[in-house]
Amino acid sequence: MAKAILVADDDPAVLEVVVEHYRKLGYRVHAAPDGLQLGIMAGNLRPDLIISDLVMPAAGGDKAFVRLRSSDLTRSIPVVFLTGMPMDKARDMAPKGPGVVLLHKMDALFQKLDAAVVSLLGPP
Repeated sequence: MAKAILVADDDPAVLEVVVEHYRKLGYRVHAAPDGLQLGIMAGNLRPDLIISDLVMPAAGGDKAFVRLRSSDLTRSIPVVFLTGMPMDKARDMAPKGPGVVLLHKMDALFQKLDAAVVSLLGPP
């Protein structure tokens, strides 16, 4: 069975592009419009990887990450954070640790993002 990715972004255009890209590559992909839904869906779906915007309404990716790491069901899911903010600010804000990657949206789509997905998840 194909590995599952949960993508969260409050920008519908970014969300659609990322979801469709990974579906075409053969992953099972689910979409969340904000950090609150990310936390709920991650617990229910238990994806193999999460790709999340760092700043979103209804709990940003950083706040959702705290919730994910506090649950036995989602604690070990790797997370790739995408951001449009300046990287120096994003580095201060983004969670750090094993299984966490931070990429700038302008740099990430899709070469660096694809590399991060494969390194954390393996091929589809």
